[in-house]
Amino acid sequence: MHSETSWYCYFRKEVVPIHQATVNTACQTMQYGSSCFSGIRGYYRDGKVRLFRLKDHYERLMSGSKILGFGFYMEYENFEKVILDLLAVNNPKQDFYIRPCIFTEDESLGPRFDVPIFDIAVYMIPLNNYYEPNKGLRMMISSWRKISDAAISVKAKAGGAYLNSSLATTEAKSCGYDEALLLDQNGSVTEGSASNILIEYQGTVFTPPIGADVLDGITLRTVVDLLRSEGITVRYEPIDRSMVYSCNEIILTGTAAQVSFASSVDSREINPKSGGGPGPLCRKLRKMFDD
Repeated sequence: MHSETSWYCYFRKEVVPIHQATVNTACQTMQYGSSCFSGIRGYYRDGKVRLFRLKDHYERLMSGSKILGFGFYMEYENFEKVILDLLAVNNPKQDFYIRPCIFTEDESLGPRFDVPIFDIAVYMIPLNNYYEPNKGLRMMISSWRKISDAAISVKAKAGGAYLNSSLATTEAKSCGYDEALLLDQNGSVTEGSASNILIEYQGTVFTPPIGADVLDGITLRTVVDLLRSEGITVRYEPIDRSMVYSCNEIILTGTAAQVSFASSVDSREINPKSGGGPGPLCRKLRKMFDD
């Protein structure tokens, strides 16, 4: 891939150098976080580029725009062409990350979505492992609760909603941990700051219900399908704090996280027999995921 100063992005319906993709500081996206986005993994293997579930990411992005009432829509064929044009000009030779974002340059003062005109911008950057693959994350249960879908949609990946994640992550880091685990208003486990969660508890794999305050994770869907293809039952049920403290494994999934794991939560060691490395479920999932 080109040097940082020569990356190209899609902005105002053109492919331009990323440093030219600028907006006015008065725009609503900057002032109110009026945006929604997606994250797409790209893999460079054997001289070829492979994109992870591009159409699913597109569909979730358009769904986010609909949920938030942005009034923006793009046909899949046009979206795919934008991605392929960016790949051609950036010519990645390593794993990478693509970030499409629906945003507005509207400068009106009031926070509302029915007046601004929304558009899409897309950039890409090199990205290998977001977390160290063989080192478990030391997590803490955040004092910040996960926002409720009754307040801001948790299914839309709204830009402003990620202040919630930022608060939780910042708290965890300042307390000496690697990552945060968020509970909902009722005290049930929801997800990491930017990743879905599964646990292996008493021989069964659990993940929070899709109707809970969690993102409909595309990597999570993939992992659940892989487990079920192996005859492993996955139950979408509420998870409480005690289940997390006493479970055998904690798996975190997401575009950035891919398939990662936690070694402790609130200083309670998870799966001490693994010696701090990934447990059998994580190793199995990674092998299936890579294949």
